[in-house]
Amino acid sequence: MTAAEASLREQVRAAIDATGASQAAIARQLGLSTKHMNMMLTGRATLTLTWAERILNTISMRVEVAVYAQEQQ
Repeated sequence: MTAAEASLREQVRAAIDATGASQAAIARQLGLSTKHMNMMLTGRATLTLTWAERILNTISMRVEVAVYAQEQQ
């Protein structure tokens, strides 16, 4: 898993926690099993940008992507 993928998962989980929504409720709304939803949020299944957008949309949030230059080491 790349750092970007881990960051996306972490931020989606944090957004869900911040709103007090349950993963089970979001999964039901999206037609997913709670198991698959949990797997996407823990890294055992792929969390695409499309799924992240769909998940966050259910809690009135959105995804923004930013690109930065790498720091010189």
